[in-house]
Amino acid sequence: TSSVTTMEMMFFYASGLTDLDLSSFNTANVTDMSYMFSFADSLTSLDLSSFNTASVTDMRSMFSGAESLTRLDLSNFNTSNVTDMDSMFTNNSSLTILDLSNFNTASVTGMRVMFKNTTSLTSLNTNGWDISSVSNSSNIFSETNSALVISCDQGGSPGTGTLFGETCH
Repeated sequence: TSSVTTMEMMFFYASGLTDLDLSSFNTANVTDMSYMFSFADSLTSLDLSSFNTASVTDMRSMFSGAESLTRLDLSNFNTSNVTDMDSMFTNNSSLTILDLSNFNTASVTGMRVMFKNTTSLTSLNTNGWDISSVSNSSNIFSETNSALVISCDQGGSPGTGTLFGETCH
């Protein structure tokens, strides 16, 4: 996969897929991962720790509809060039915890419905996010879990300010 530049829709609607080993994927040249795991609704966890995402600009709907995901470690993701995160986690109804504090969001312009219908999500860490370039965040938290606690630092220090209208904790 070292020459691949787009993985758009690669596992889209792979509804029978329960396990996936992507440890040998070379993603250094990939710029588009949009819809990559969308509606792969039988996957319960994904280990993407080997993914090099430094060149990726589009992560739109990357995990949208992957409703059985209970574990998703994105701690190694380099998102410094990503501009589109629209619908990235929409309809992830089984995820309870997401730590996205390592996400560099300075270039992101789109976060529309990013967390819509994440009905089981109780903990979201967005500390360190720079949202100054975001021009569309409409309905970003629409239909989320009412018990969702968002760790953010939009007021300058952890637990201060608001993130798109939601109080930082």
